[in-house]
Amino acid sequence: MKLPTFRSAAHHERTTARVGLWLGITFTICFVTGLLSHAIQHPPSWFFWPSRPVNLYRVTQGLHVISGVAAIPLLLAKLWSVYPKLFARPLIRNLPHALERGSILVLSGAAFFELVTGIFNVAQNYPWSFYFPPIHYAVAWIAVGSIVLHIAIKLPIIRRAFTREPPDVGRRTFLRTTWLATGA
Repeated sequence: MKLPTFRSAAHHERTTARVGLWLGITFTICFVTGLLSHAIQHPPSWFFWPSRPVNLYRVTQGLHVISGVAAIPLLLAKLWSVYPKLFARPLIRNLPHALERGSILVLSGAAFFELVTGIFNVAQNYPWSFYFPPIHYAVAWIAVGSIVLHIAIKLPIIRRAFTREPPDVGRRTFLRTTWLATGA
């Protein structure tokens, strides 16, 4: 069975790199604010959290939730932009390709887990049997580790994508739609 060829600008590596950059920013904000939250709730001996301004924790948690929610349409757009490549044959060509595919699998699973459980937590709905905070915290480390591995493997493509000619109208439309969905 031959897979369809996607020639739209939405599936171009430049689009994928741009969406990936914004997705990386949202995940970084989420991760850093999540680490702060964890340190505040389970403070190590060296950690200090100021008592003023009193709303500082609320601001960091607001950033955590906002960046997590913004990551949802970005993650979907990123997966759509690479969709044809996810099913390319052969599945594994060599060791670097196997690492790339493995990092994508772990990254996708961890990202979806983090975003879905985070949304359920915001709604204070827990349809699972595990205690949310430690599992969410542990999977965040898995997600960040797989992001770092994914970036390391894809760095030559990312560099090439950001040094190419300006985008065409189709890609710009896709990116604007993604940003609009993220903002909404």
